[in-house]
Amino acid sequence: MRALILLSLLLAAPASAAETRTAAPGAAPPPAVIADLAWLEGPWEGEGLGGEAHEAYAPPAHGQIVGYFRHVKNGAIAFYELVTFAEVGGSLEMRVKHFNADLTGWEEKNDVQRFALVAVEKDVWYFDGLTVRRTGPDTMITTVLVKQRDGTTSEFPFHYRRVP
Repeated sequence: MRALILLSLLLAAPASAAETRTAAPGAAPPPAVIADLAWLEGPWEGEGLGGEAHEAYAPPAHGQIVGYFRHVKNGAIAFYELVTFAEVGGSLEMRVKHFNADLTGWEEKNDVQRFALVAVEKDVWYFDGLTVRRTGPDTMITTVLVKQRDGTTSEFPFHYRRVP
């Protein structure tokens, strides 16, 4: 059940939300390059979903940034994610693969959650159902749009600070 609830975190649903945006049918993604997210490089720690959030990103290389996410709740690993940001068609896409604490996968072997870039503002990258907001040189907030079982949506923010 926990895996189903957490998986819903990355299933974007059209909704009116304060911090996240969803893709309009047929809309072209805005122009962007991977260098725009180079500031993500390094380790980050923070809070979200009632637990500790840790993530780290490698420097941009070959049109991509690779990273990982770890969520800890009640002193135990809740889940992991392998994350890439990639240049696609002159814009960006975020890709995520989920794993339980024992590294068993959530998605089928060849499936991945994809979040196309839908808008960019100063220090804010709106992916389809997920927003990355740079709030300072060493702080950011990532907000995920979550589809609930009853069909409604909620936003869940993760507040991060760079690890020195």
